[in-house]
Amino acid sequence: MEKGPAKSTTFWLAVVLGIAAAAAAAMVLLSLGREEGALVQVSQNGQVVDTFPLEEPRSKVYLGPEGRRNVVVIEQGQVSVTEADCPDQVCVRHAPTKAAGDPIVCLPNRLVVEVVTEPSPSSVDGVS
Repeated sequence: MEKGPAKSTTFWLAVVLGIAAAAAAAMVLLSLGREEGALVQVSQNGQVVDTFPLEEPRSKVYLGPEGRRNVVVIEQGQVSVTEADCPDQVCVRHAPTKAAGDPIVCLPNRLVVEVVTEPSPSSVDGVS
């Protein structure tokens, strides 16, 4: 039994529409996870050193003990540590985060990067 051109066209149209619907759903879910007005708070040695808006792209290098460094990058509403010269690289392997409660921690370099909805009272910078 042969398939006609109409059945083939209908099949591919359904596939394309299914992919488009899945992409639209993924975009909605990703935007729902992002918190409006969220801030990225960076602490070193237990002290807040910087607070930045999560929606403002930037990259900054933080120097830790013995000159060790971490590169923190904020882009597309997410924050990540893209480089570190610590031995285990756990902070670099951590997925980019955009929601409060999922901190990125580099223990050897004593750095904590987290998304917060309100800055700590001890943070003092250009945003405060």
